[in-house]
Amino acid sequence: MLMWSVRRWFWDILAWLKFFASRPLVIKRPSTAWRHITPKPMIQAIPAVQLHNVMVCARADVPKDEQKWVHTTFYDIQVWLYKAFSPMQRRLPEIDADPQVALKKAYKGPRRRLFDAPRMPAEFLGSPDLGSLAVRGPYACYTQRSARRAAWEWDLRMLDNYQHHRGLLKIGSRVLFRVNKVRRSLEAYEIDCVLGNSITPNDPEWDQATKIVLCAASTHLSLVRHYNWVHLAGGAQLAIATRNSLSANHPLFRLLWPYVYGTQQSNDMVTRGQMERGGDFETTFSLTFEGMCKLFDDTYLQYSHDVNDPEEYGKSRKVRGAVFDTPTQDNLEALFDVLHRYVRNYLGIYYPRKARGSNSIHQDPETLAWLGELNTVIPNGVGVNPTSFTWDELARMLAGQLYSVTVQHEILGSCMWNYQLWTHRQPARIYSDFRREPLDIYQRLVNSNFNLNVHRRALMDDFDSLALDYRAQLVMIQFQADLAKLEAQMRSQPDAVWRLYPSQLKVNINA
Repeated sequence: MLMWSVRRWFWDILAWLKFFASRPLVIKRPSTAWRHITPKPMIQAIPAVQLHNVMVCARADVPKDEQKWVHTTFYDIQVWLYKAFSPMQRRLPEIDADPQVALKKAYKGPRRRLFDAPRMPAEFLGSPDLGSLAVRGPYACYTQRSARRAAWEWDLRMLDNYQHHRGLLKIGSRVLFRVNKVRRSLEAYEIDCVLGNSITPNDPEWDQATKIVLCAASTHLSLVRHYNWVHLAGGAQLAIATRNSLSANHPLFRLLWPYVYGTQQSNDMVTRGQMERGGDFETTFSLTFEGMCKLFDDTYLQYSHDVNDPEEYGKSRKVRGAVFDTPTQDNLEALFDVLHRYVRNYLGIYYPRKARGSNSIHQDPETLAWLGELNTVIPNGVGVNPTSFTWDELARMLAGQLYSVTVQHEILGSCMWNYQLWTHRQPARIYSDFRREPLDIYQRLVNSNFNLNVHRRALMDDFDSLALDYRAQLVMIQFQADLAKLEAQMRSQPDAVWRLYPSQLKVNINA
């Protein structure tokens, strides 16, 4: 255990140093020129990450205004250390059975003084309340009407198709919910998983089956919805298309600039630390390196921009207007509405909704080129055809782009701090004998989630200097006022772990 103490101390200090040294990104007015970025398959840009379908910006093509040699060097050293002095050590004992004791041992000292310890969701206080998690918090995105039965479900059985580490149970699973009309809530009543089909709350396997379900949701959310979809399929491609197709003084470029700046530099660094062999993803979650790569390649092509419009996405899953309460759906729609109103007000300055002729956005060549490139580089496009779109469609799609890098990135990333560390309810991986995680895996889970919460530029901040003129400045000021108003409305209600506040949102996805 002496070597483990040294190893843990070293990596705890490194995590603390990374967090302590992190500063919110300074977003300056854009320069007037940069090189065209041609996306390349991940395996060409980062040969150690064997993805063929996922397209990225190679390190050599990262724009000069984003390059930070200190950050790049730090990450390169960290990735080298993964092999030279790995944070993993074989044959370590399990974490403590008491989740508070396990957390206190893994998260203490200077780090706790930098960032508060996670809060346990109410749904984890007893046997996990899957019905409540289906409508509150990050996992609400999985709730959909079942096509086969008059029920609601989470269906993550597809995870069984990907190679798991030896000694682990496969985590592919489905849970069915029914409506309690009196309480206007959902109740889980059946689970299909490796332990058997049609497991019910009265069966002895139920508690273990709920752990498999939550492990599957946590794994898919972190790997697919957060990193693959927000960072790689969505955010990276938005930033590439914006730089390639819009000039620095174009109104849409100035609107998007704080939301896309720094994306390529950040993604290049973080991908190496998360996805190379020995990285966070392979060593923390259930899938082997090969299984993880196949999952990323497959789900990258399944990305749909509709996930960034909570109203439309809620309709497609039959959640919007359902006969049960949907607190997270309502929360996300409120945040989207503020972003949507901001975009509409901004667009109206330069491209009035009823404009015709040369003043119409339909006649703007840069906008049309940008839409064309978005539909090319983002898997399955953005649902706005450059030859036949409406002003309202464009505004809603633009709001979705802002929503992806602010709201989606927060609820799928930083917010998991309050969920993933309670592994007595939601294990990082499921061992065949159901033992708890060993010390190294839990410690790495804590450290990686800790670093997801480094200080980044807040959405509720002053970006007036990026505006083209005073009209845009006024719209930006109004946007900040609308965010503050929504913040006050939310704070007037009892605090809840699941609720996402405007003050929590960051303006972009950069580490």
